[in-house]
Amino acid sequence: MNKGELINRINETIAFLTNGVVKRNNYVFNGHPCFYLLHSKQEFDSELNEIVIDKEKYNKFDLYYYLSYMLKYMLHPYDSHTKVLFIDQKFLPLKIRFINDIPYIVDCNQELNEFKGSKIEEINGVNINIIISDLEKIICYSSKAHLKIILEDYLTNINIIKSLPSLTVTDSIVINTDRDEIKLDLNNLDEYKDTSRKGNYNLEVIGDIGIITYNSCKDKNQMKNLINKLKIMNGINKYIVDLRGNSGGDSSINKKLVKFLKREKVITLCDERVFSSARMRLIDLKNIGSKVIGTSPGTSINCFGNCVMQKEMNDMNLKIFGSATYWYYDENLKCYGIYKEDFKNALKKYPNLLKPIFFQVDKKVELTLDDYLNQNDSVINCAISELSK
Repeated sequence: MNKGELINRINETIAFLTNGVVKRNNYVFNGHPCFYLLHSKQEFDSELNEIVIDKEKYNKFDLYYYLSYMLKYMLHPYDSHTKVLFIDQKFLPLKIRFINDIPYIVDCNQELNEFKGSKIEEINGVNINIIISDLEKIICYSSKAHLKIILEDYLTNINIIKSLPSLTVTDSIVINTDRDEIKLDLNNLDEYKDTSRKGNYNLEVIGDIGIITYNSCKDKNQMKNLINKLKIMNGINKYIVDLRGNSGGDSSINKKLVKFLKREKVITLCDERVFSSARMRLIDLKNIGSKVIGTSPGTSINCFGNCVMQKEMNDMNLKIFGSATYWYYDENLKCYGIYKEDFKNALKKYPNLLKPIFFQVDKKVELTLDDYLNQNDSVINCAISELSK
C-alpha cells in the first residue's frame, strides 16, 4: 500500500463502524452509537494525516497501528470494545504480569524456566518503557488497571509487537531481563499453556463449598449441565463463583447461574480482567447478596459495548470489532441499552450518562509475585476462609 491506499483503508473501516448495517437476533444495528463523540470527522482526518509517517510502502502492521491509534484518539476512555485485532494471532511462550508497575515473567514454557520471576528491561535493545509508551498510544482504557492487563497481553502478542514504531522485529526477538537475555526464534515457537487456568464450568468441592470456575460467557449447554449437576449434589450449601479472567461473551447464558444462586451463600471472585457481559453478571451476583473478593474490574460499568459491528480484512489478516450499544447503569444499578438512533436524546435525558462508574470489590485481595511463582491462589484461599467462618 502507498499512503493514500493506507488512509483509504482506514476511512473505509471507519465508515463501516459508523454507518454499517448489521442484523443480529431480529434487531438491526446501524453502527456505533456516537463515534464522533469527542472529535469531528474533520479533526479525525487532520490527526490521521499528521501521524502517518511518510514512506514508500505500508503493510498490515502499519494499518493495524494507525487504525488502533485513531480508534483510541476518537473513543478514549469510553470504549474499550471497539478495536482491531489480528486474525492469526501468535504469542510468545510467556506469561507477563505487572507487579508495582514492573513487567515480570511469572510463567513460561519449561525450557525458559530459569527466567520465572525476572523483570523485563528491553526488547530487541529498546527500553521497555519506550515500548510501553508506544502500546499506550493504541490502547483505549478507562483505568490504569485496565491498561495494565492489556499491556500484559500485548507484550506477548508477536504481531502487535511487530507493529510498534519503536521496534524492528523480523524472525527473532531478544528479551533482556535482570538475569540474562532470552532469544526466541519466531518461526519455531512452542505454544504456551497456562496450567493455572482451569477449564470453564470446572466444579470443585471443598467440604460444603462448591467452587465454580466461570471464565467465559459461552457454551449454553455446559451451563445447563452445570446447573443440573449442582441441583442434585448433596452437602453443598456455600458457593464460590470464580469470575476472574472472564472477558465476556453471550450475556444471556449467565441468567441461569444467577437464578440458581439466588438466596444461597455466595462469594464471587473478581479481577481486572472481568469485562463486558462478565461485568454485568458480577453486578447481578452482587445484587443477589454475593460478597465480592479480589480486585475490581478494570473498565467502568457505563461504557460502549456489544461488538456486533464486525468485519474481516483477510488480505491484511485483520478483523474489526465495533460497539453498537451504550450500556448505562443508573444510581440503582438498573441497566439500559442505548443504540445509535437514541443516543443524542439519552445524553439529554441522563446528565450522568458518560460519567465513569467503577464497581468496587468488598474485600481487596491481589496476587503477589510470590503467589504466581509458587502457584498459590491467595484470593480463593481468602474466600474459603470467609465462608468457613
